[in-house]
Amino acid sequence: MTALLIGTALAVASLCYVLYPLLRPNALAVPLPSRPGDERSSSAVDALRELEFDRQTGKISDDDYGPLKARYTEEALTVMRAVDAGAKSCPSCGPRPEGNAEFCSNCGTRLESSD
Repeated sequence: MTALLIGTALAVASLCYVLYPLLRPNALAVPLPSRPGDERSSSAVDALRELEFDRQTGKISDDDYGPLKARYTEEALTVMRAVDAGAKSCPSCGPRPEGNAEFCSNCGTRLESSD
């Protein structure tokens, strides 16, 4: 009987030890990007890399590859140019191409200067 109690206590202690990092309040905190738009531009670049990999492995045809590559490339360039030009930035959508707008054309949030 005591062996069963000791085994159960050890199992519960081991479970608590393993799950502790997941149950901490700041365990799922995601660091903010260093510059506005870094996250969006890196996601566009990641999408381009994944698209290229899918084409090389045969998961996507050349007919589908062309338009998708053009779209992702244009998105990445738009974000990178906006960040480099110091364009205004939406807190939820990232850098916006509108140079003199006060509100985001995508979600309507007030734009902040990315200086």
